[in-house]
Amino acid sequence: MRKKIDSFESLELEITRLKMRSRELENEMGNRVDYFRDNYKKMALNAVIPGSAKHSGAFNIALNVAKMAWGSGKVKNFATGALMTALEFIGVQLGINLFNKVTKSRKKKKEPVAE
Repeated sequence: MRKKIDSFESLELEITRLKMRSRELENEMGNRVDYFRDNYKKMALNAVIPGSAKHSGAFNIALNVAKMAWGSGKVKNFATGALMTALEFIGVQLGINLFNKVTKSRKKKKEPVAE
């Protein structure tokens, strides 16, 4: 514990010491914020996929390539086009299947019952 302040001189020394301690704490907090800013992506990914930050070499390379590719307008257009084509194909197939089902049920209703 600090000794009691009994003079103006000791008060000035204590104020100076506390200001220096305050600056040290501010610097430490700044370093922690910088660390968080630099590593928040890895921490978030590790929270979602545990252990992914440990294998950062190849995983980061693949992630960076994917980011660059997604940033390209051509890749976005290709991916969007491919997705739309796939959805259209699925929709057409479902429509054809539904149409076939309806026509089969109508044919069964129209067929005369063999007795």
